[in-house]
Amino acid sequence: MVSNEELLDVLKAQIDATTTAGLAAPQNAASFVDLAVEQTQVMQRVQIVTDIRTTYNLDSLSLGEPVTVAATEGAAPNPADVTAVARARKTLTPREVIAAFDVTFSFLRKNIVRGDVNEALNRVFAKRFGKDIILAAFYGDTTLAGASRTDKTRKILDGFVRQAELDPAVNDVAIDATPVYSTEVFPAMISALPKDYRDQRDELAFYLSAGVYDKYAAEIGGRATALGDMLLAGPWGANLSFMGITLVPVFGMPDGRVLLTLRQNLVIGFGQEMTVGRDLNHRERIMKVTLTADVDARYAEGSAVVLASAA
Repeated sequence: MVSNEELLDVLKAQIDATTTAGLAAPQNAASFVDLAVEQTQVMQRVQIVTDIRTTYNLDSLSLGEPVTVAATEGAAPNPADVTAVARARKTLTPREVIAAFDVTFSFLRKNIVRGDVNEALNRVFAKRFGKDIILAAFYGDTTLAGASRTDKTRKILDGFVRQAELDPAVNDVAIDATPVYSTEVFPAMISALPKDYRDQRDELAFYLSAGVYDKYAAEIGGRATALGDMLLAGPWGANLSFMGITLVPVFGMPDGRVLLTLRQNLVIGFGQEMTVGRDLNHRERIMKVTLTADVDARYAEGSAVVLASAA
Protein backbone atom coordinates (compact mmCIF):
# COMPACT_ATOMS: atom_id res chain seq x y z
CA MET A 1 0.00 0.00 0.00
CA VAL A 2 1.25 3.48 -0.88
CA SER A 3 2.04 5.59 2.17
CA ASN A 4 0.42 8.97 2.68
CA GLU A 5 3.66 10.81 1.88
CA GLU A 6 4.28 8.76 -1.26
CA LEU A 7 0.70 9.29 -2.35
CA LEU A 8 0.99 13.07 -2.04
CA ASP A 9 4.28 13.08 -3.96
CA VAL A 10 2.73 11.03 -6.79
CA LEU A 11 -0.41 13.15 -6.90
CA LYS A 12 1.53 16.42 -7.03
CA ALA A 13 3.78 15.08 -9.80
CA GLN A 14 0.81 13.85 -11.80
CA ILE A 15 -1.11 17.11 -11.41
CA ASP A 16 1.87 19.26 -12.36
CA ALA A 17 2.73 17.11 -15.37
CA THR A 18 -0.64 16.60 -17.03
CA THR A 19 -2.21 20.01 -17.40
CA THR A 20 -1.28 23.60 -18.15
CA ALA A 21 -3.46 25.98 -16.17
CA GLY A 22 -6.05 23.21 -16.09
CA LEU A 23 -6.27 22.90 -19.89
CA ALA A 24 -5.78 19.31 -21.00
CA ALA A 25 -3.31 18.81 -23.82
CA PRO A 26 -5.08 17.95 -27.12
CA GLN A 27 -3.86 14.37 -27.02
CA ASN A 28 -5.03 14.00 -23.42
CA ALA A 29 -8.51 15.33 -24.26
CA ALA A 30 -8.76 12.99 -27.25
CA SER A 31 -7.53 10.08 -25.15
CA PHE A 32 -10.14 10.79 -22.49
CA VAL A 33 -12.95 10.77 -25.08
CA ASP A 34 -11.51 7.59 -26.60
CA LEU A 35 -11.50 6.02 -23.14
CA ALA A 36 -15.13 7.02 -22.58
CA VAL A 37 -16.04 5.44 -25.93
CA GLU A 38 -14.04 2.30 -25.14
CA GLN A 39 -15.85 1.78 -21.83
CA THR A 40 -19.35 2.72 -23.05
CA GLN A 41 -20.78 0.17 -25.47
CA VAL A 42 -23.43 2.49 -26.90
CA MET A 43 -20.84 5.13 -27.85
CA GLN A 44 -19.21 2.51 -30.06
CA ARG A 45 -22.47 2.26 -32.01
CA VAL A 46 -22.93 5.91 -32.95
CA GLN A 47 -20.76 8.42 -34.81
CA ILE A 48 -18.35 10.38 -32.59
CA VAL A 49 -16.92 13.71 -33.74
CA THR A 50 -14.15 15.41 -31.75
CA ASP A 51 -12.16 18.66 -31.88
CA ILE A 52 -15.12 20.85 -32.85
CA ARG A 53 -13.96 24.46 -32.63
CA THR A 54 -17.39 26.16 -32.60
CA THR A 55 -19.85 24.30 -34.84
CA TYR A 56 -19.84 21.20 -37.05
CA ASN A 57 -22.22 20.78 -40.00
CA LEU A 58 -23.85 17.39 -40.56
CA ASP A 59 -24.57 17.13 -44.28
CA SER A 60 -26.93 14.36 -45.34
CA LEU A 61 -27.41 13.42 -48.97
CA SER A 62 -30.80 11.74 -49.27
CA LEU A 63 -31.52 9.82 -52.49
CA GLY A 64 -34.77 7.90 -52.30
CA GLU A 65 -34.78 6.33 -55.80
CA PRO A 66 -32.21 4.85 -58.24
CA VAL A 67 -30.25 7.47 -60.18
CA THR A 68 -28.10 5.44 -62.60
CA VAL A 69 -29.14 5.05 -66.27
CA ALA A 70 -27.50 3.77 -69.44
CA ALA A 71 -24.99 6.20 -70.94
CA THR A 72 -25.07 7.42 -74.54
CA GLU A 73 -21.71 8.22 -76.14
CA GLY A 74 -21.23 11.95 -76.68
CA ALA A 75 -24.56 12.89 -75.14
CA ALA A 76 -25.44 14.42 -71.79
CA PRO A 77 -28.06 12.69 -69.65
CA ASN A 78 -31.66 13.56 -70.37
CA PRO A 79 -32.76 16.36 -68.02
CA ALA A 80 -35.49 14.07 -66.69
CA ASP A 81 -32.77 11.60 -65.61
CA VAL A 82 -30.79 14.16 -63.61
CA THR A 83 -31.67 13.76 -59.97
CA ALA A 84 -31.73 16.73 -57.66
CA VAL A 85 -30.12 15.86 -54.34
CA ALA A 86 -32.10 16.80 -51.25
CA ARG A 87 -29.67 18.28 -48.79
CA ALA A 88 -30.60 18.46 -45.13
CA ARG A 89 -28.20 20.22 -42.82
CA LYS A 90 -28.04 19.84 -39.07
CA THR A 91 -25.40 21.56 -36.97
CA LEU A 92 -23.61 20.41 -33.86
CA THR A 93 -23.00 23.30 -31.47
CA PRO A 94 -21.27 21.86 -28.38
CA ARG A 95 -22.22 23.44 -25.07
CA GLU A 96 -20.21 23.41 -21.87
CA VAL A 97 -20.78 20.71 -19.27
CA ILE A 98 -19.08 20.17 -15.92
CA ALA A 99 -18.50 17.09 -13.79
CA ALA A 100 -17.05 17.27 -10.27
CA PHE A 101 -15.60 14.33 -8.32
CA ASP A 102 -14.18 14.09 -4.80
CA VAL A 103 -11.74 11.23 -4.25
CA THR A 104 -10.49 10.44 -0.75
CA PHE A 105 -6.83 9.83 -0.01
CA SER A 106 -7.85 6.55 1.63
CA PHE A 107 -9.46 5.33 -1.60
CA LEU A 108 -6.42 6.34 -3.60
CA ARG A 109 -3.98 4.60 -1.27
CA LYS A 110 -5.92 1.35 -1.29
CA ASN A 111 -6.78 1.17 -4.97
CA ILE A 112 -4.13 2.89 -7.04
CA VAL A 113 -0.66 1.61 -7.81
CA ARG A 114 2.10 4.20 -7.75
CA GLY A 115 2.57 5.76 -11.18
CA ASP A 116 -0.89 4.78 -12.46
CA VAL A 117 -2.84 7.50 -10.68
CA ASN A 118 -4.11 9.29 -13.77
CA GLU A 119 -4.83 6.11 -15.71
CA ALA A 120 -6.87 4.62 -12.87
CA LEU A 121 -8.77 7.83 -12.16
CA ASN A 122 -9.40 8.53 -15.83
CA ARG A 123 -10.99 5.11 -16.26
CA VAL A 124 -13.36 5.76 -13.36
CA PHE A 125 -14.24 9.27 -14.57
CA ALA A 126 -14.45 8.35 -18.28
CA LYS A 127 -16.90 5.52 -17.66
CA ARG A 128 -19.22 7.73 -15.60
CA PHE A 129 -18.81 10.65 -18.03
CA GLY A 130 -19.59 8.38 -20.98
CA LYS A 131 -22.81 7.09 -19.38
CA ASP A 132 -23.91 10.63 -18.56
CA ILE A 133 -23.30 11.80 -22.13
CA ILE A 134 -25.29 8.85 -23.48
CA LEU A 135 -28.18 9.70 -21.13
CA ALA A 136 -28.24 13.31 -22.37
CA ALA A 137 -27.63 12.43 -26.03
CA PHE A 138 -30.48 9.92 -26.22
CA TYR A 139 -33.00 11.09 -23.64
CA GLY A 140 -32.10 14.68 -22.89
CA ASP A 141 -34.88 17.25 -22.59
CA THR A 142 -34.11 20.90 -21.88
CA THR A 143 -37.71 21.58 -20.80
CA LEU A 144 -37.57 19.29 -17.75
CA ALA A 145 -38.53 20.88 -14.44
CA GLY A 146 -37.15 18.16 -12.14
CA ALA A 147 -34.13 18.67 -9.88
CA SER A 148 -32.85 15.11 -9.43
CA ARG A 149 -29.30 14.28 -10.55
CA THR A 150 -30.75 12.40 -13.53
CA ASP A 151 -32.94 15.37 -14.48
CA LYS A 152 -29.99 17.75 -14.28
CA THR A 153 -28.03 15.59 -16.72
CA ARG A 154 -30.99 15.24 -19.07
CA LYS A 155 -31.46 19.03 -19.12
CA ILE A 156 -28.06 19.54 -20.78
CA LEU A 157 -29.52 19.19 -24.28
CA ASP A 158 -32.45 17.83 -26.31
CA GLY A 159 -31.48 14.26 -27.12
CA PHE A 160 -32.26 12.06 -30.11
CA VAL A 161 -35.65 10.97 -28.72
CA ARG A 162 -36.79 14.54 -28.03
CA GLN A 163 -35.56 15.67 -31.46
CA ALA A 164 -37.46 12.80 -33.10
CA GLU A 165 -40.65 13.61 -31.19
CA LEU A 166 -40.61 17.13 -32.66
CA ASP A 167 -39.47 16.24 -36.19
CA PRO A 168 -42.21 15.72 -38.84
CA ALA A 169 -39.70 13.93 -41.09
CA VAL A 170 -39.31 11.07 -38.58
CA ASN A 171 -41.33 7.87 -39.15
CA ASP A 172 -43.61 7.17 -36.16
CA VAL A 173 -44.86 3.81 -34.86
CA ALA A 174 -47.21 3.29 -31.90
CA ILE A 175 -46.39 0.78 -29.13
CA ASP A 176 -49.43 -1.01 -27.70
CA ALA A 177 -50.15 -1.26 -23.98
CA THR A 178 -49.02 -4.91 -24.02
CA PRO A 179 -46.39 -4.95 -26.77
CA VAL A 180 -44.87 -8.04 -28.35
CA TYR A 181 -41.58 -6.87 -29.80
CA SER A 182 -40.63 -9.90 -31.88
CA THR A 183 -43.89 -10.06 -33.87
CA GLU A 184 -45.39 -6.56 -33.61
CA VAL A 185 -43.16 -3.62 -32.67
CA PHE A 186 -39.90 -4.44 -34.44
CA PRO A 187 -41.54 -5.62 -37.72
CA ALA A 188 -43.69 -2.45 -37.78
CA MET A 189 -40.61 -0.27 -37.26
CA ILE A 190 -38.74 -1.95 -40.13
CA SER A 191 -41.76 -1.51 -42.40
CA ALA A 192 -41.95 2.19 -41.49
CA LEU A 193 -38.34 2.81 -42.53
CA PRO A 194 -37.91 3.97 -46.17
CA LYS A 195 -36.62 1.14 -48.35
CA ASP A 196 -33.53 3.12 -49.25
CA TYR A 197 -32.38 2.70 -45.63
CA ARG A 198 -34.18 -0.57 -44.82
CA ASP A 199 -31.88 -2.57 -47.08
CA GLN A 200 -28.76 -1.44 -45.19
CA ARG A 201 -29.17 -4.07 -42.47
CA ASP A 202 -25.52 -4.11 -41.39
CA GLU A 203 -25.64 -0.37 -40.70
CA LEU A 204 -28.95 -0.25 -38.78
CA ALA A 205 -29.55 -0.62 -35.05
CA PHE A 206 -32.46 -0.65 -32.61
CA TYR A 207 -31.71 1.65 -29.64
CA LEU A 208 -33.81 0.67 -26.64
CA SER A 209 -33.99 0.36 -22.87
CA ALA A 210 -32.57 -2.53 -20.88
CA GLY A 211 -36.16 -3.43 -20.00
CA VAL A 212 -37.20 -3.76 -23.65
CA TYR A 213 -34.01 -5.69 -24.41
CA ASP A 214 -34.86 -8.13 -21.61
CA LYS A 215 -38.47 -8.48 -22.75
CA TYR A 216 -37.39 -9.32 -26.30
CA ALA A 217 -34.82 -11.80 -24.95
CA ALA A 218 -37.56 -13.42 -22.85
CA GLU A 219 -39.83 -13.65 -25.90
CA ILE A 220 -37.13 -15.42 -27.90
CA GLY A 221 -35.86 -17.39 -24.92
CA GLY A 222 -39.32 -18.77 -24.26
CA ARG A 223 -39.24 -20.68 -27.54
CA ALA A 224 -38.23 -24.33 -27.47
CA THR A 225 -35.17 -23.86 -29.66
CA ALA A 226 -31.42 -23.98 -29.29
CA LEU A 227 -31.39 -20.17 -29.60
CA GLY A 228 -33.94 -19.92 -26.80
CA ASP A 229 -31.79 -22.09 -24.53
CA MET A 230 -28.72 -19.99 -25.32
CA LEU A 231 -30.49 -16.73 -24.48
CA LEU A 232 -31.75 -18.00 -21.15
CA ALA A 233 -28.32 -19.28 -20.12
CA GLY A 234 -25.98 -16.91 -21.90
CA PRO A 235 -24.46 -13.55 -20.84
CA TRP A 236 -26.63 -10.43 -20.88
CA GLY A 237 -26.07 -7.96 -23.68
CA ALA A 238 -24.63 -10.51 -26.11
CA ASN A 239 -25.60 -8.48 -29.18
CA LEU A 240 -29.14 -9.72 -29.73
CA SER A 241 -30.54 -8.93 -33.15
CA PHE A 242 -33.83 -8.96 -35.03
CA MET A 243 -33.91 -9.64 -38.78
CA GLY A 244 -30.19 -8.89 -38.96
CA ILE A 245 -30.47 -5.60 -37.04
CA THR A 246 -28.53 -5.32 -33.77
CA LEU A 247 -30.33 -4.40 -30.54
CA VAL A 248 -28.39 -1.83 -28.50
CA PRO A 249 -29.45 -1.34 -24.84
CA VAL A 250 -29.03 2.34 -23.97
CA PHE A 251 -28.43 3.67 -20.46
CA GLY A 252 -31.35 5.86 -19.35
CA MET A 253 -33.72 5.05 -22.22
CA PRO A 254 -37.36 4.57 -21.11
CA ASP A 255 -39.28 1.40 -21.96
CA GLY A 256 -41.80 3.47 -23.93
CA ARG A 257 -39.38 4.64 -26.63
CA VAL A 258 -37.40 2.69 -29.25
CA LEU A 259 -35.29 4.20 -32.02
CA LEU A 260 -34.39 2.50 -35.31
CA THR A 261 -31.85 4.21 -37.55
CA LEU A 262 -28.45 3.95 -39.21
CA ARG A 263 -25.66 3.95 -36.65
CA GLN A 264 -23.80 6.73 -38.46
CA ASN A 265 -26.94 8.87 -38.46
CA LEU A 266 -26.63 9.47 -34.70
CA VAL A 267 -23.77 11.88 -33.99
CA ILE A 268 -22.27 12.95 -30.67
CA GLY A 269 -19.81 15.82 -30.92
CA PHE A 270 -17.17 17.07 -28.48
CA GLY A 271 -15.54 20.48 -28.45
CA GLN A 272 -11.87 21.13 -28.99
CA GLU A 273 -11.03 22.12 -25.44
CA MET A 274 -11.33 20.15 -22.23
CA THR A 275 -10.15 21.18 -18.79
CA VAL A 276 -9.24 18.83 -15.99
CA GLY A 277 -8.66 20.55 -12.64
CA ARG A 278 -7.15 18.54 -9.79
CA ASP A 279 -6.92 20.19 -6.37
CA LEU A 280 -5.50 18.60 -3.23
CA ASN A 281 -7.37 19.41 -0.01
CA HIS A 282 -5.08 18.26 2.80
CA ARG A 283 -7.47 19.19 5.59
CA GLU A 284 -10.35 17.13 4.20
CA ARG A 285 -7.93 14.55 2.77
CA ILE A 286 -9.51 14.51 -0.64
CA MET A 287 -8.54 15.28 -4.21
CA LYS A 288 -11.11 17.44 -5.98
CA VAL A 289 -11.33 16.70 -9.69
CA THR A 290 -13.31 19.04 -11.94
CA LEU A 291 -13.84 18.14 -15.59
CA THR A 292 -15.29 20.59 -18.11
CA ALA A 293 -16.01 19.76 -21.73
CA ASP A 294 -18.27 20.79 -24.60
CA VAL A 295 -20.80 18.37 -26.08
CA ASP A 296 -23.80 18.20 -28.40
CA ALA A 297 -25.81 15.47 -30.13
CA ARG A 298 -27.88 15.45 -33.34
CA TYR A 299 -29.07 12.99 -35.93
CA ALA A 300 -28.27 13.96 -39.50
CA GLU A 301 -31.35 12.75 -41.38
CA GLY A 302 -34.86 12.62 -39.91
CA SER A 303 -36.32 10.40 -42.65
CA ALA A 304 -33.79 7.71 -41.69
CA VAL A 305 -35.21 7.52 -38.13
CA VAL A 306 -38.15 5.44 -36.85
CA LEU A 307 -39.45 6.32 -33.39
CA ALA A 308 -41.72 3.81 -31.67
CA SER A 309 -43.62 5.38 -28.76
CA ALA A 310 -45.99 4.17 -26.08
CA ALA A 311 -48.98 6.33 -25.24
